[in-house]
Amino acid sequence: MSGTVLLRRSSLGDVVLLGAVTGSVPGPVTVVTAPTWAPLAASLAGVDRVVSWPREARPADLARTIGGGRWVDLQDSVRSRWLCMVAGQPTARVHKRSVARRLRLLGVPVPPRPPVGDLYAEACGVAPREAPWIELPGATRDALALLPGATWATKRWAPERFSAVGRAWDGPVVVLGSMAERTLCAGVADGVPGATVLCEDGFDQTLEALTRVRVAVGNDSGLLHLAGACGIPVVAVFGSTHPDDGFFAWPAEVVQEEVGCRPCTLKGRVRCPLGDLRCLEIEPERVIAAVERVCGC
Repeated sequence: MSGTVLLRRSSLGDVVLLGAVTGSVPGPVTVVTAPTWAPLAASLAGVDRVVSWPREARPADLARTIGGGRWVDLQDSVRSRWLCMVAGQPTARVHKRSVARRLRLLGVPVPPRPPVGDLYAEACGVAPREAPWIELPGATRDALALLPGATWATKRWAPERFSAVGRAWDGPVVVLGSMAERTLCAGVADGVPGATVLCEDGFDQTLEALTRVRVAVGNDSGLLHLAGACGIPVVAVFGSTHPDDGFFAWPAEVVQEEVGCRPCTLKGRVRCPLGDLRCLEIEPERVIAAVERVCGC
């Protein structure tokens, strides 16, 4: 199969950001990603085919399934490089600015990394597209979405503070997360009268819920990227990571504490190295004010 092959096995936020290029690269467009993200990748504008990339897949077998075309390695890992070598296809590769990212963790002043969507576009030789990349059907948008989950503990704002934001909203509130986050989401919803909870490991119901969302509030997480990719205004609460690392491809209202120890990590940590998690001592009133600015209240 000719056209463009985009390799991005993980993770949710990075796969969502493929939308910056899927509608611009020469088609037909094939996305190669982990089975978990395959349905989501198929919903991105411009995608013609999705090939699942299971962890146990043999590179030679996977390469035959993918077929020919211009390959672009947007994962740039040992596994993706090996797959490209086995396939023997013309391959471009994303430049992640990894050295600069790590220097920043050491306190060395370096310029902010370009948005990841721009890095993808650079590798593909196209201009990045603006969101939305996932078209949602028209609906009444009066709900607030709360997204309290994140893979790493140092990126999770306190559940009771999410609840405080929900109580300040004059309208429906929905708390979204994965099945692994259902206890967390239920705890947030318990603090918001009338709030509903939706947790799933797929995206069908989540995308349906997002059709009714006016604004989403969440941590630096894949679900927040998904909301932004759908064209929903987002308020992002940052802890141990930093927005200068380039993971937003759309305007976002960012709320953060500029403490000297952050960013302390590229992706998140199990626990705060200093033990106090000062970066997430953000009062709900600041996030509520950001929501009001986004909504023009």
